[in-house]
Amino acid sequence: MAHGTEKRNSGDSSSEASHVDKTDIDVKEAQTSHVEALEVVDVHKEIRMTKAKWLACIALCVSYTTAFQQNACTAAIVKHIDAELGPTTFYNWILSSYSISVSVMYPISGGLSDIFGRKWFFIGGTVISLIGTIIALAAQNVQMVIAGMVFKGVGAGSQQLALAAIAEIVPNRQRGVAQAVLDVVTFPWAIFGGLIGNAMVSHGGLTFRINFLVGVCLNLTTIVTIWFWYHPEPRPLPGNITKTARFFQLDWIGVTLMAIGIVLTLMGFAFGGTQFEWGSAGNVAPLTIGIVSLIALVIWEWKFAKHPFFAHELFIGKTRTFTLMMVVTFIGGMSLYTAMAFWTQQCQGMFFRDPIKIGVSAIPGGTGGAIGGFLGGILVGKHKFLRVPHMLFYANAIKLVSDAVFSTFTPNDYELALAMGFLAMFGMGMSLTVLIVGVQLSCEDKNLGLATLVLGSIRGIGGSVAITIYSSILQNTIAADAGPRIAKAVLPLGVPTTTLPKFIALLLGAREDLAGQLPGVSPDALAVGSETIKWSWAQGFSHIYYAAMAFSGLAVLCAFIIKDTTHNMTDNLAVQLTNEKVHADPKENAQADPKVV
Repeated sequence: MAHGTEKRNSGDSSSEASHVDKTDIDVKEAQTSHVEALEVVDVHKEIRMTKAKWLACIALCVSYTTAFQQNACTAAIVKHIDAELGPTTFYNWILSSYSISVSVMYPISGGLSDIFGRKWFFIGGTVISLIGTIIALAAQNVQMVIAGMVFKGVGAGSQQLALAAIAEIVPNRQRGVAQAVLDVVTFPWAIFGGLIGNAMVSHGGLTFRINFLVGVCLNLTTIVTIWFWYHPEPRPLPGNITKTARFFQLDWIGVTLMAIGIVLTLMGFAFGGTQFEWGSAGNVAPLTIGIVSLIALVIWEWKFAKHPFFAHELFIGKTRTFTLMMVVTFIGGMSLYTAMAFWTQQCQGMFFRDPIKIGVSAIPGGTGGAIGGFLGGILVGKHKFLRVPHMLFYANAIKLVSDAVFSTFTPNDYELALAMGFLAMFGMGMSLTVLIVGVQLSCEDKNLGLATLVLGSIRGIGGSVAITIYSSILQNTIAADAGPRIAKAVLPLGVPTTTLPKFIALLLGAREDLAGQLPGVSPDALAVGSETIKWSWAQGFSHIYYAAMAFSGLAVLCAFIIKDTTHNMTDNLAVQLTNEKVHADPKENAQADPKVV
């Protein structure tokens, strides 16, 4: 896609100029905040869906679903892993280590593959993921699983380059559809991932290891399909510079600051309340160093870097497109975690604790997210009321409504909670897909990988901030509510005041078996206490959803300000596959859009 800064003179209406326009070149205007980009579609690239394109898309889908499956199913079985190899007090790092490593690899793999090409990043990343999967498969303790998940996170950061790679081998106008296709292939894991993970553990003789056997098969399939079916053209380097020279020109200071900032910030949030008390040195030190590193990264990239890793053209004149979409992504990450990460805890606290039932209860939310993401990709840009700002408004308004309804729930509203879970994730799925498409249409093709994958890092940081805020709200609310509420309910049933603190603590920890053995606790008192504690959980979650409403409302307001980028949905093709033959007749190749050179 060729970009320029010259604005076409729309006031020239002479017949001679019109004749030249029709016989020479036609231009698609793409307005940014300060300049207009000149887009010209190259007829020497094949814009039709060919066999080579379909095979490449299949390979990219396999890569994407490999990363998605391993995360979705592993998240469902971490307690099973700890039960078999532990127990430990740090099993939560099975997921945290993955989240941190994948978050730091998103922008690194995206930015470097923009320069050196994507194919070897796919293959190299998948080999690293395969190594991590084998380590986890053979693990004899939880520490080995955590080490394996670090490798898997590093590899997944490259495997999810599929988000950018599939967008650049189809015309701009099909980028939404391409993202919808990626959504489709993750349907089984998005909808049934929790249930499948628990079923593999419960009904398979290999227990949790069967999940990693599936991972080995998927990683090997990714390597084979990418090797044989994905053949993008080489990346052009400016000024005929060699790849070796460009490697040494890289902004390694910026990359280092970014990596340190993301890793330590996420570690600081992960440590808080688990390994270390909030406010302790173990929590504050990594968080402070991480945030300072990210601030230093911004200053370095903007003022001092000779070849900045974050290209300035991503931001200049794009405050209302790329930059504001980053803000909505951060806010969306905070909102997403009320709809996803806290659902299991909400079920356990308010409704039931059976693992299979909880897995089944997650199906409506998974279905909503999958359908919302699919429709977001299919519909964006298809109508004047389906442009990027409109779609983001619809999606976040839906999430806002679901948050408002969630804030009113009681332990008697399980069926309605399922419906709202579907609605909340429908809105979030649509928002995430539309943001990817909007960002891809706001940047130049040469920055597509970095622009797309940095969304994942920003969303991860937003989610970590949200978990900190929501966990604090939940703990403080329940601590204030549970004591008086349970005391009022069980003291008349003969529970001694000396037993009450221990009784409440055990109920909050879901240890009714031990609570029933305390002196003076009758079966009736235990039943009443178990039912009463559900209302304290409901009170805590209602306060969480008040906070989520604020974030969803802020995202709705941002949608009013965001500038549309769907005018860039042209027949521009960013990357030609080397095993494609360009159609012999340029006019026929350009039929889908008459504004083609």
